[in-house]
Amino acid sequence: MVINKIERIPAPPKDEFYREYILTQRPVIITNLFEHTPLSQMDTLDKVRTRLADLPVRVCHNYIAHLVSGKTVDDPRMMNLGAYLDFLKAQPLNADIYVDYSTPQNLLELLPLTQYQDFWDENDLYSHMFAAGGSNYAHLHYDVDQRNVLLFQVFGKKRFVLIHPRETHKLDPIDQPNLCCSSGFFLENMSEVQKTNFLEYTNAFEVVLHPGETIFMPMMFWHYIEYLEPAMSVVYRLGRNPYNRRFAEIFPAPSVDVQSLSLLLINEESVKPEHIAWLNQLENVSRSFKGSESDRQAILNYLCLKMRGQYVGFEPIQTMQELTRRQNILEQASLYSRI
Repeated sequence: MVINKIERIPAPPKDEFYREYILTQRPVIITNLFEHTPLSQMDTLDKVRTRLADLPVRVCHNYIAHLVSGKTVDDPRMMNLGAYLDFLKAQPLNADIYVDYSTPQNLLELLPLTQYQDFWDENDLYSHMFAAGGSNYAHLHYDVDQRNVLLFQVFGKKRFVLIHPRETHKLDPIDQPNLCCSSGFFLENMSEVQKTNFLEYTNAFEVVLHPGETIFMPMMFWHYIEYLEPAMSVVYRLGRNPYNRRFAEIFPAPSVDVQSLSLLLINEESVKPEHIAWLNQLENVSRSFKGSESDRQAILNYLCLKMRGQYVGFEPIQTMQELTRRQNILEQASLYSRI
């Protein structure tokens, strides 16, 4: 059963994509965005193995399993892509994953982005890659950088679950430095019935992405990904408008308050003077603070909590963890009330 299936469309004109998908935060699958590129012809593991065997890759164990168990994340080991794909063929359910490795230039040349790359500063755009076996997953989380994402599926199938930031209060965000931006719900451990119930509760989008398709994931969306078989993807993280870029650069580990406030800045033409004022205030505090990094983050998180309450409002608290998080932040109020 698929919940709120994401529509599949041919690539729309740039202005339509911006208006109908980026500004409205509407996920979509584009069926033909890269259809004439060399990489789109390498739609199986064996074809990629034949053409790109010498590509250097960085492989490690699935990070979330280590972090949740309290273990130190393994240092990645370098190998070439051919050897890694041979490993996946031999052990298709292995938990090792090739993740967050910047896409080499010679591979990018096989998948040139010729649409949607220049909404804002093209120098702010970057690309990375993922590959893993059929037992792997990406735990439910949102990304820190406030970028819209285009993910192209090279080979294999992956299941995507996307959840709008307005549902954050239902997702039990984890308030720990090494797990920030992650949910306390573990879909990877749920039965299919439990997943279905959870996705209905959170008004989630769900879809299976096939080779040759590109999924658009709006900035700050929660996402969970399952590898249904050995699979490889290439991601373009689009440049940001000046406001979201400034906001993201203040917060290397953004809280859910940052996530919520970032949505006010999506349409730079409708950003209000008071939004620019609080953004300026956050930048000034961040630059001028002379204490420890943990105190700097505490001050900024406290200010964001206040600003979220003023400009966005709060959803009903539905988890004890969210209640505890707010109480902890508000305890800083007496220390930072002068700001």
